[in-house]
Amino acid sequence: MTEISTGQMIRLQRERRGMSTTALATQSGCTARHIELIEHGKRTPSLPLLREIAKVLGVRTAVLLGETPRDSHEPSRPQISDIERALFTSRSLSPDIEPPDAEQLAERVAAARNAWFTSTRRYSILMAELPSLVTDAESVAAEGTPQACGVATDAYMLARGVLKHLRRVDLAHLAADRAMRFAEESENPLMIAWAYWSLGQSMLSDDMHQIAYDVARRGLELLEPHVADGDERHVKALGALHLLAAVGEARSGDDDQARERVRGPATQLAERVRDTSDVYDLAFFGPTNVAIHMASIESDVGRPEDVLRIADDIDLRHTPSIERRTTHLGQVARACEDLGDDAASLLHLLRIDRESPEELDHKLLLREMVRSLARRARPSWAPEVRQLAERHGILN
Repeated sequence: MTEISTGQMIRLQRERRGMSTTALATQSGCTARHIELIEHGKRTPSLPLLREIAKVLGVRTAVLLGETPRDSHEPSRPQISDIERALFTSRSLSPDIEPPDAEQLAERVAAARNAWFTSTRRYSILMAELPSLVTDAESVAAEGTPQACGVATDAYMLARGVLKHLRRVDLAHLAADRAMRFAEESENPLMIAWAYWSLGQSMLSDDMHQIAYDVARRGLELLEPHVADGDERHVKALGALHLLAAVGEARSGDDDQARERVRGPATQLAERVRDTSDVYDLAFFGPTNVAIHMASIESDVGRPEDVLRIADDIDLRHTPSIERRTTHLGQVARACEDLGDDAASLLHLLRIDRESPEELDHKLLLREMVRSLARRARPSWAPEVRQLAERHGILN
């Protein structure tokens, strides 16, 4: 199946509604010329603009980003049918072999999470691992013990993060919901807090920003009483919930409150922990991630100059998470493009390619940035962008 770009999807949805480029531009807050450039793949829309366009067209942002249809699995794109089957049939399957116990599954989930955050082949590895992890999580959870439910929670939270990046928001919601159910059955305040964080992340990926903020606030209320008697794990979870709340606030239009939350409680909590701590932490919360979120908020509200100003002081070597590094580099590349510095944008895309080559096979907006750069490349750097596009089949 041919890859449908975001620009093509915007045009398709616009034409289905009988809307002109001028009407879409006026209601989205940009020019008709900008819409035309986006639809023809000569510009990539910023996420704030993309959300406005989605709102005007009456669709979810995930649809414009090319969320994979449930009944369509492209041979050159992520093969998620096995994960889908595991999610919907795991309870009805009779395993041919003895299912693992909670301790064995915990080791496998930890290894899979480590691969997801540190391996250059993280997509390939997780696509292969998730079906059995989901099936075994259901088997282990049937034990009904707090440990078993906690491990099942962990497996589903990992699945939620992977499915979000694979553009299956519907399945990510399902995984987040199951994580929350098992977390509550575990009666572990820390796991419940992380389940709220995971659920809020799922809401953000589906444009439910106010709901994401409400979920974060509920998680904070439940976790705060346990932090004083807890340890570094509780501090990190609390900080991650504050960052989630800040993103929800920024995307809901309250960017001043979002900045205040990041500079205030999130920064104060980050001063109590280390970036490279090996305690249980799904969000890699620490000083570097707080700075990344500050840049992300400026990206969300359409202030590329501030993204680059903040990025100048961020040393990505301090975070062990490839996901955090590549997400930030993508936002910096986007800010450079917005400011007309195509060469700098290419430089950051090439760094993403070095850090995690598969990222450019799965992230549609990154692919569109490369495609757009190739169309307007200057002779001095045109060979580099063409080679990057060819490595990932972007210009096919």
